[in-house]
Amino acid sequence: MSVTATPPVAEPDQPDQAAAGGDEPSGSPEPRPGAHPAAWRWAALFVLPYLLIGLAWVFSNPPGAAPDEPDHLVKAIGMGRLDIGDEAPDPRPSDPPLEARNESISRIVDIPARLAPDGYTCFAFNADATAACLPTETPSSSRSVERVTPIGAYPPYMYIPMGLAARAMTTPYHAFLAARLVALLSAAAALFAGAWILVRELGRAALLGAFVAITPMAVYAASSVTTSGLEIASGFAVGAIVVVCLRKPEALLAPRTHLLLAGVGSVLVLSRQMGVVTLAVLLAVLAAVAWRQVWQLIREHRLSFLASVGMLAVSGLAVAWWERRYDHPVNTGSPVSPHALDSFWALARGVVDSAIGVFGWLDTPLPEWALWAWLGTAALVVGMGLLLGARRERWALAAVLLATVAVTYGSYAAIFYPVGASSQGRHVLPLLAFCPVLAGVVIVERLREVNLGDALRRLFLAVAVVAGALQLLSLYYNARRYAVGLSGPMVFLGEAEWSPRLGWLPWLVVGAAGAVLLAVVAYASHPEPDPELTPGDP
Repeated sequence: MSVTATPPVAEPDQPDQAAAGGDEPSGSPEPRPGAHPAAWRWAALFVLPYLLIGLAWVFSNPPGAAPDEPDHLVKAIGMGRLDIGDEAPDPRPSDPPLEARNESISRIVDIPARLAPDGYTCFAFNADATAACLPTETPSSSRSVERVTPIGAYPPYMYIPMGLAARAMTTPYHAFLAARLVALLSAAAALFAGAWILVRELGRAALLGAFVAITPMAVYAASSVTTSGLEIASGFAVGAIVVVCLRKPEALLAPRTHLLLAGVGSVLVLSRQMGVVTLAVLLAVLAAVAWRQVWQLIREHRLSFLASVGMLAVSGLAVAWWERRYDHPVNTGSPVSPHALDSFWALARGVVDSAIGVFGWLDTPLPEWALWAWLGTAALVVGMGLLLGARRERWALAAVLLATVAVTYGSYAAIFYPVGASSQGRHVLPLLAFCPVLAGVVIVERLREVNLGDALRRLFLAVAVVAGALQLLSLYYNARRYAVGLSGPMVFLGEAEWSPRLGWLPWLVVGAAGAVLLAVVAYASHPEPDPELTPGDP
């Protein structure tokens, strides 16, 4: 793993049993009256705002302006012709720990000279450097050149679509854009899958926590040349499936659940090294809360279940084979080492902030008040879920929260601490997304049970305002940083030293449209006040 230095919910069909943490009937789930008839429409409405905001990120964020993005592009271009590259020379004993680590996982890739992203890190770690330093000339040679990428040891599978798109371009600038668009569309598909099953099984109000789970950092990562955004989106989708099965265990018996889990779970595993850990934690929660249904599926040997298990197993084996064959980092430590504990807690706030919104090469943070606004909203939703949930729900929330801390610490102690670097918050989002989603489902159900529809609408309104406003603010702050630097004027449109193609205004308008639509959809997803609502109504 390369290291960068740090400079409605519809109530369940058996409400009494669910509230007590009991088991629902394990018979065939068809037909199930709780299924929302317009789930795909609401899932599309959920994804569309993020697509608009993501498009604004794709075209307004300067090429190379994401952690290790030029290195990710080199790997993707190589994978566009299934070339994993050659091993780089072994690190020298005199190399600093961080440099030696990156050298040990680097690979040398032949790429077309016209696509070599040379000079595209000129602003990295310098928040006052605008993107005006980017190269303005592109080699026209048809020859190939060798480039070293410290992303060489990352699992290569999800780089192939980005690489195919990038190789079809004629300049590094267009290669960045093409690969970003593929990354964004892939993440959007995973988000759609998670939103679809939430709405179909639990109603549109089940999306409450999803608007909190998809942070500005998640959208930013999905709009960059990296597999991190796809990992976050597929982690969200797997978490959504687990939430549905926790609230309605009988949903686990449906073939569509097996196939959906196989698809998004395989993407999660193949996206990055930690994907298999995220999947393992979420599947453990699923097995614990729906063990009767899991045992029934095992006994009956259902074809869709066996196929999904097989697909997930093949994906896991593919990553395990890659790691054993090609990923041999030096300067690693023990994931349970106590020596990293003090520095881990000292850096914990930075990990939280970067899970919300620290852009560029971790040098472009949101304002402090904005970070606190999102963190406070997330804490409110998850805290209410813990307070209002039944025993089974509180256990699931606590287990995943503790697992997130443990996984974050383990990866820090093993990977980052030995080389003097810090963890990045986007790495914990695939697992952490489960918590606000489940908490949102619990909140909606409990407040409707006690006829607190007005309080519920106010909560949806607060989430809508925070989500929409901070997604747009993130785009604007990043634009300002690359136009005039972080110390430049707050209103920069007339003074920009660098502008994307078509200028700043069109992309800020697209981002604003997405942010407004996001707020509208988030608020509109609240359940209609109806004290006579019966369990299972959408």
